[in-house]
Amino acid sequence: MILHTILFTIAVTGVSLFVVYYWSFFHFSQIFEDRVIDEYTFAKKQDMGVENEWILGVTTDSIDVVQGIHKDNVANTLKEKAEKQKEPEKLYRETIDGKHLLYTIRLDTNEGETLYHYSIIKDIYAEIFPHIVMSFLTFFIFLTLISLFYIHMISKGFYEDISILRSYTKKIAEGSDTEPLEISTKDDALQDLVSDLCIMKESLDKEAAMRQTTLQYISHEMKTPIMIIEGYAASAIDGIYPKGTPEESMKTIIAQTERMKQKVQDLLTIVRLESAPAAAKKENIAVKSYILHILTLLNQEKKQNVFLHIPEEVIIEENQERFKILVENLITNQLKYAKTFLSVSYQESAEKHILYFYNDGVQIPEEIRKTLFQPFVKGYNGSSGLGLSICKSIMNQIGGSIFLKDTKKGTLIVVEFLKETDN
Repeated sequence: MILHTILFTIAVTGVSLFVVYYWSFFHFSQIFEDRVIDEYTFAKKQDMGVENEWILGVTTDSIDVVQGIHKDNVANTLKEKAEKQKEPEKLYRETIDGKHLLYTIRLDTNEGETLYHYSIIKDIYAEIFPHIVMSFLTFFIFLTLISLFYIHMISKGFYEDISILRSYTKKIAEGSDTEPLEISTKDDALQDLVSDLCIMKESLDKEAAMRQTTLQYISHEMKTPIMIIEGYAASAIDGIYPKGTPEESMKTIIAQTERMKQKVQDLLTIVRLESAPAAAKKENIAVKSYILHILTLLNQEKKQNVFLHIPEEVIIEENQERFKILVENLITNQLKYAKTFLSVSYQESAEKHILYFYNDGVQIPEEIRKTLFQPFVKGYNGSSGLGLSICKSIMNQIGGSIFLKDTKKGTLIVVEFLKETDN
């Protein structure tokens, strides 16, 4: 908008100066309408190669020259002034026959005869100054009116756009459904603001949808264990034990409590990861020994075989808590769906550390693959959880990637860490 305003002002100023200049030229040309008509002077000019020109003044001893240049009225007036003048030399300033003149009459004598010397010049200042003032005043008024009209047109469009933006932000604040915002404007800053508002709206919509999904997840996942615990506790009060013995019934209650605890822990983990700074403290992690330690804790029953194909010397520089949460969730997921074994392998490229988590269980159905890493997505057996979405959140935060890779059998999840570079 600023550039357009500057260009418009320059254009209007240029046109206005052009009009004023040429109007002034033709208007004031009559000031220089009198030419030198003396034949001797004209001939001398031609001999010198000088063009005939407009003249402003003359000095002469002959009233006839004055008459030839300034016409009869001026000549007669100067002659009368000269005959009445008593001073040896006198300056006059008069307007004669519409011409503003400054002239001097000097008296001299020669052999008893009085001679008159006339020096005449047009009073240019007095003649053209009012016209110059009026010309520039006209130009200023013209430019002001054009500028005000242009500013009004710009302001009108600008305030209309601002009004649309205010209405849009008000609807966002109220949580109302709104169509995508579109404003026809050439102002880059305003267009950027529109884009930012649309991005903000999309982000708020996603957060609102996530909150709704979270509430649905909590109500669904917590409802069953709470009902079980409530039923077992009420039965125990009446002396009835659904599992046959108090011990077995208490184990069921404890198991459901642990289930609720894990769900709450997953939710807290997501909140903590979303609010944690991306540049958390990093440490050198010995990948093989670290993963082996987590496997030992999670696979105590050893129902599946575990294979690690990771060199001892592999080191990944990462925040230890994030790496722990990531590996724990991936291994828990692999143990849950593996039939007979799972494996963790390592590979590297010039820019990345790559970990492969594989299990020989049932392959993930095609309809679930696209939403596999989204929170609260149900698995092929109807279960749902936050484990893989937590992993996705971690990898997004650190600038890495996690994805499902196609295999003929089983399930393979690939995790890529960017290597640290020296700046």
